[in-house]
Amino acid sequence: MRRVEFAGIVLVAIIGAGCTSSRSDTRAVPTVASLDTLPTAIFLTENAPPPGFGVVDFDPIDQHLSERQGWTYTVTGSFEGTFDDSGQPAQGQVDVQVEANEPGQQRRVVLEVQGSAFVQDAVLLRLEGVRWSNDYYLVDVNGRCTVDQGGQMDGSAIADLSAGQLIGGVKQAVPTGRHMEIEGIPAWQYTFTQEAMRVPAIHTGPTSTVALGADLWIAPQYNAVLTYEVQATVQHVHVLWVDQTAASPVSGTLNLRYELDVSQLDVLPNISVPHGC
Repeated sequence: MRRVEFAGIVLVAIIGAGCTSSRSDTRAVPTVASLDTLPTAIFLTENAPPPGFGVVDFDPIDQHLSERQGWTYTVTGSFEGTFDDSGQPAQGQVDVQVEANEPGQQRRVVLEVQGSAFVQDAVLLRLEGVRWSNDYYLVDVNGRCTVDQGGQMDGSAIADLSAGQLIGGVKQAVPTGRHMEIEGIPAWQYTFTQEAMRVPAIHTGPTSTVALGADLWIAPQYNAVLTYEVQATVQHVHVLWVDQTAASPVSGTLNLRYELDVSQLDVLPNISVPHGC
Protein backbone atom coordinates (compact mmCIF):
# COMPACT_ATOMS: atom_id res chain seq x y z
CA MET A 1 0.00 0.00 0.00
CA ARG A 2 1.36 3.41 -0.87
CA ARG A 3 2.23 5.62 2.07
CA VAL A 4 -0.17 8.38 1.08
CA GLU A 5 -3.03 5.87 0.98
CA PHE A 6 -2.11 4.49 4.37
CA ALA A 7 -1.89 7.98 5.83
CA GLY A 8 -5.50 8.47 4.79
CA ILE A 9 -6.51 5.32 6.64
CA VAL A 10 -4.75 6.54 9.76
CA LEU A 11 -6.56 9.88 9.55
CA VAL A 12 -9.92 8.13 9.39
CA ALA A 13 -8.94 5.87 12.28
CA ILE A 14 -7.89 8.84 14.42
CA ILE A 15 -11.20 10.61 13.80
CA GLY A 16 -13.14 7.54 14.88
CA ALA A 17 -10.82 6.36 17.63
CA GLY A 18 -13.09 7.43 20.44
CA CYS A 19 -15.90 5.17 19.22
CA THR A 20 -14.01 1.89 19.51
CA SER A 21 -11.54 2.44 22.31
CA SER A 22 -12.27 0.85 25.62
CA ARG A 23 -12.05 1.63 29.24
CA SER A 24 -9.77 -0.86 30.89
CA ASP A 25 -12.62 -3.01 32.15
CA THR A 26 -10.92 -6.32 32.84
CA ARG A 27 -8.22 -6.56 35.50
CA ALA A 28 -5.53 -4.09 36.50
CA VAL A 29 -3.00 -2.94 39.05
CA PRO A 30 -3.50 0.63 40.29
CA THR A 31 -0.63 2.94 41.19
CA VAL A 32 -0.59 1.53 44.74
CA ALA A 33 -0.98 -2.21 44.34
CA SER A 34 -2.11 -3.23 47.82
CA LEU A 35 -4.15 -1.70 50.60
CA ASP A 36 -1.50 -2.99 53.00
CA THR A 37 1.00 -0.57 51.49
CA LEU A 38 -1.19 2.52 51.77
CA PRO A 39 0.27 5.26 53.99
CA THR A 40 -1.26 5.87 57.40
CA ALA A 41 -3.74 8.67 57.95
CA ILE A 42 -1.11 10.65 59.87
CA PHE A 43 1.39 10.32 57.02
CA LEU A 44 -1.25 11.40 54.50
CA THR A 45 -2.18 14.42 56.60
CA GLU A 46 1.42 15.50 57.01
CA ASN A 47 2.14 15.09 53.30
CA ALA A 48 -1.14 16.27 51.82
CA PRO A 49 -1.27 18.41 48.67
CA PRO A 50 -2.73 21.93 48.83
CA PRO A 51 -6.48 22.34 49.55
CA GLY A 52 -8.70 21.40 46.64
CA PHE A 53 -6.46 18.55 45.49
CA GLY A 54 -7.66 15.77 47.77
CA VAL A 55 -9.63 14.04 45.00
CA VAL A 56 -9.03 15.05 41.39
CA ASP A 57 -10.20 14.21 37.87
CA PHE A 58 -7.87 14.51 34.89
CA ASP A 59 -9.74 12.94 32.02
CA PRO A 60 -8.41 13.82 29.50
CA ILE A 61 -4.96 13.86 31.06
CA ASP A 62 -4.14 17.26 29.49
CA GLN A 63 -7.23 18.85 31.04
CA HIS A 64 -6.92 22.52 32.05
CA LEU A 65 -3.94 23.26 29.78
CA SER A 66 -6.15 25.49 27.64
CA GLU A 67 -6.22 27.84 30.64
CA ARG A 68 -2.49 28.53 30.19
CA GLN A 69 -1.04 31.01 27.68
CA GLY A 70 1.16 28.43 26.00
CA TRP A 71 2.30 24.85 26.55
CA THR A 72 4.10 21.86 25.08
CA TYR A 73 3.85 18.16 25.88
CA THR A 74 4.82 14.80 24.45
CA VAL A 75 3.19 11.39 24.39
CA THR A 76 5.50 8.48 23.67
CA GLY A 77 4.73 4.80 23.50
CA SER A 78 6.09 1.38 22.61
CA PHE A 79 4.75 -2.13 22.16
CA GLU A 80 6.53 -5.47 22.34
CA GLY A 81 4.69 -8.74 21.78
CA THR A 82 3.36 -11.11 19.14
CA PHE A 83 0.58 -11.36 16.60
CA ASP A 84 -2.05 -13.80 17.84
CA ASP A 85 -2.71 -15.44 14.48
CA SER A 86 0.89 -16.16 13.49
CA GLY A 87 2.97 -15.89 16.64
CA GLN A 88 5.31 -13.54 14.78
CA PRO A 89 6.91 -10.65 16.68
CA ALA A 90 4.88 -7.44 16.88
CA GLN A 91 6.46 -4.17 17.90
CA GLY A 92 5.84 -0.48 17.49
CA GLN A 93 6.83 3.01 18.58
CA VAL A 94 4.82 6.22 18.64
CA ASP A 95 5.92 9.78 19.36
CA VAL A 96 3.58 12.75 19.49
CA GLN A 97 4.61 16.34 20.21
CA VAL A 98 1.87 18.89 20.83
CA GLU A 99 2.30 22.62 21.35
CA ALA A 100 -0.22 25.45 21.55
CA ASN A 101 -0.42 29.23 21.57
CA GLU A 102 -3.79 29.83 23.19
CA PRO A 103 -4.13 33.62 22.61
CA GLY A 104 -3.15 33.16 18.97
CA GLN A 105 -5.50 30.17 18.54
CA GLN A 106 -2.59 28.21 17.10
CA ARG A 107 -1.71 24.55 17.56
CA ARG A 108 0.95 22.24 16.11
CA VAL A 109 1.15 18.45 16.28
CA VAL A 110 3.89 16.19 14.93
CA LEU A 111 3.03 12.48 14.88
CA GLU A 112 5.56 9.74 14.20
CA VAL A 113 4.52 6.08 14.20
CA GLN A 114 6.37 2.96 13.12
CA GLY A 115 6.38 -0.76 13.74
CA SER A 116 4.19 -3.65 12.67
CA ALA A 117 2.00 -3.52 15.77
CA PHE A 118 0.93 0.04 14.98
CA VAL A 119 1.08 0.49 11.20
CA GLN A 120 0.74 -1.79 8.22
CA ASP A 121 3.97 -2.82 6.50
CA ALA A 122 5.86 -1.38 9.51
CA VAL A 123 6.49 1.85 7.57
CA LEU A 124 7.65 5.04 9.28
CA LEU A 125 4.65 7.34 9.27
CA ARG A 126 5.25 11.06 9.94
CA LEU A 127 2.46 13.60 9.80
CA GLU A 128 2.44 17.26 10.80
CA GLY A 129 -0.71 19.26 11.45
CA VAL A 130 -1.01 22.98 12.19
CA ARG A 131 -4.10 24.96 13.14
CA TRP A 132 -4.35 28.72 12.77
CA SER A 133 -7.74 29.72 14.14
CA ASN A 134 -10.17 27.77 11.91
CA ASP A 135 -7.67 26.98 9.13
CA TYR A 136 -5.73 23.71 9.06
CA TYR A 137 -2.53 22.60 7.33
CA LEU A 138 -1.56 18.94 6.97
CA VAL A 139 1.83 17.71 5.74
CA ASP A 140 1.53 14.05 4.74
CA VAL A 141 4.12 11.26 4.66
CA ASN A 142 5.28 12.38 1.21
CA GLY A 143 5.86 15.97 2.35
CA ARG A 144 2.84 17.31 0.48
CA CYS A 145 0.72 19.96 2.15
CA THR A 146 -3.06 20.13 2.16
CA VAL A 147 -4.75 23.37 3.19
CA ASP A 148 -8.13 22.98 4.86
CA GLN A 149 -9.72 26.40 5.29
CA GLY A 150 -12.48 26.36 7.86
CA GLY A 151 -11.94 22.69 8.74
CA GLN A 152 -14.25 21.44 5.99
CA MET A 153 -12.15 18.42 4.92
CA ASP A 154 -11.31 16.77 8.24
CA GLY A 155 -7.92 18.46 8.18
CA SER A 156 -8.22 18.85 11.93
CA ALA A 157 -7.53 15.16 12.62
CA ILE A 158 -3.80 15.67 13.18
CA ALA A 159 -3.68 19.31 14.32
CA ASP A 160 -6.29 18.64 17.01
CA LEU A 161 -4.85 15.28 18.10
CA SER A 162 -4.48 15.22 21.88
CA ALA A 163 -3.11 13.08 24.68
CA GLY A 164 -6.65 12.20 25.66
CA GLN A 165 -7.06 10.29 22.38
CA LEU A 166 -4.01 8.15 23.15
CA ILE A 167 -3.28 7.76 26.83
CA GLY A 168 -6.72 8.84 28.01
CA GLY A 169 -7.04 9.94 31.62
CA VAL A 170 -8.18 9.11 35.14
CA LYS A 171 -10.96 10.05 37.53
CA GLN A 172 -11.28 10.05 41.31
CA ALA A 173 -7.53 10.03 41.89
CA VAL A 174 -6.30 10.49 45.48
CA PRO A 175 -2.83 11.38 46.81
CA THR A 176 -0.51 8.64 48.04
CA GLY A 177 1.41 10.96 50.36
CA ARG A 178 4.50 10.94 48.14
CA HIS A 179 5.66 14.28 46.82
CA MET A 180 8.80 15.68 45.23
CA GLU A 181 9.98 18.40 42.89
CA ILE A 182 9.94 17.72 39.16
CA GLU A 183 12.12 20.24 37.34
CA GLY A 184 11.72 22.55 40.32
CA ILE A 185 7.92 22.24 40.47
CA PRO A 186 6.31 20.70 43.61
CA ALA A 187 4.38 17.60 42.55
CA TRP A 188 2.29 14.94 44.30
CA GLN A 189 1.76 11.32 43.32
CA TYR A 190 -1.82 10.07 42.97
CA THR A 191 -3.48 6.66 42.88
CA PHE A 192 -6.80 5.44 41.47
CA THR A 193 -8.82 2.33 40.75
CA GLN A 194 -9.01 0.22 37.61
CA GLU A 195 -12.47 1.56 36.80
CA ALA A 196 -11.15 5.13 36.93
CA MET A 197 -8.73 4.59 34.04
CA ARG A 198 -9.39 5.18 30.34
CA VAL A 199 -6.80 4.06 27.76
CA PRO A 200 -8.07 4.72 24.20
CA ALA A 201 -4.95 3.21 22.60
CA ILE A 202 -6.17 -0.24 23.69
CA HIS A 203 -9.10 -1.70 21.74
CA THR A 204 -10.58 -4.77 23.39
CA GLY A 205 -12.80 -7.59 22.18
CA PRO A 206 -14.74 -10.45 23.77
CA THR A 207 -11.59 -12.48 24.56
CA SER A 208 -9.30 -9.59 25.53
CA THR A 209 -7.57 -9.21 28.88
CA VAL A 210 -5.80 -6.09 30.13
CA ALA A 211 -3.69 -5.64 33.26
CA LEU A 212 -2.59 -2.08 34.01
CA GLY A 213 0.01 -0.31 36.10
CA ALA A 214 0.24 3.48 36.26
CA ASP A 215 2.13 6.38 37.81
CA LEU A 216 0.59 9.86 38.03
CA TRP A 217 2.21 13.08 39.26
CA ILE A 218 0.26 16.33 39.50
CA ALA A 219 1.42 19.93 40.08
CA PRO A 220 -1.31 21.77 42.06
CA GLN A 221 0.54 25.01 41.37
CA TYR A 222 -0.47 24.72 37.72
CA ASN A 223 -3.52 22.45 38.14
CA ALA A 224 -1.83 20.16 35.63
CA VAL A 225 -0.47 16.65 35.25
CA LEU A 226 3.31 16.72 34.89
CA THR A 227 3.87 13.04 34.11
CA TYR A 228 1.59 10.05 33.60
CA GLU A 229 2.87 6.60 32.72
CA VAL A 230 0.82 3.53 31.84
CA GLN A 231 2.08 -0.02 31.44
CA ALA A 232 -0.43 -2.49 30.04
CA THR A 233 0.00 -6.24 29.76
CA VAL A 234 -2.54 -7.22 27.11
CA GLN A 235 -3.89 -10.30 25.36
CA HIS A 236 -5.96 -10.41 22.16
CA VAL A 237 -6.28 -6.64 21.62
CA HIS A 238 -5.65 -4.10 18.89
CA VAL A 239 -3.43 -1.15 19.74
CA LEU A 240 -3.31 2.46 18.59
CA TRP A 241 -5.17 2.88 15.25
CA VAL A 242 -4.46 -0.40 13.46
CA ASP A 243 -7.35 -1.38 11.18
CA GLN A 244 -9.17 -3.90 13.36
CA THR A 245 -10.83 -5.62 10.41
CA ALA A 246 -7.55 -6.32 8.61
CA ALA A 247 -4.92 -6.80 11.30
CA SER A 248 -4.46 -9.67 13.72
CA PRO A 249 -4.92 -8.93 17.44
CA VAL A 250 -1.73 -8.77 19.47
CA SER A 251 -0.58 -9.85 22.91
CA GLY A 252 2.29 -8.28 24.81
CA THR A 253 3.24 -5.13 26.72
CA LEU A 254 2.23 -1.57 25.83
CA ASN A 255 3.98 1.37 27.49
CA LEU A 256 2.68 4.93 27.23
CA ARG A 257 4.08 8.11 28.78
CA TYR A 258 2.71 11.65 28.91
CA GLU A 259 5.12 14.42 29.89
CA LEU A 260 4.41 18.14 30.20
CA ASP A 261 7.35 20.45 29.44
CA VAL A 262 7.20 22.69 32.51
CA SER A 263 9.86 25.00 31.07
CA GLN A 264 7.37 25.94 28.33
CA LEU A 265 4.32 26.61 30.49
CA ASP A 266 2.91 30.06 29.64
CA VAL A 267 5.59 30.46 26.96
CA LEU A 268 4.08 31.28 23.57
CA PRO A 269 5.55 28.89 20.98
CA ASN A 270 6.38 30.16 17.51
CA ILE A 271 3.93 28.16 15.40
CA SER A 272 4.19 28.89 11.69
CA VAL A 273 2.50 27.54 8.59
CA PRO A 274 4.43 24.40 7.56
CA HIS A 275 7.03 24.73 4.84
CA GLY A 276 5.53 24.26 1.42
CA CYS A 277 1.97 25.15 2.38
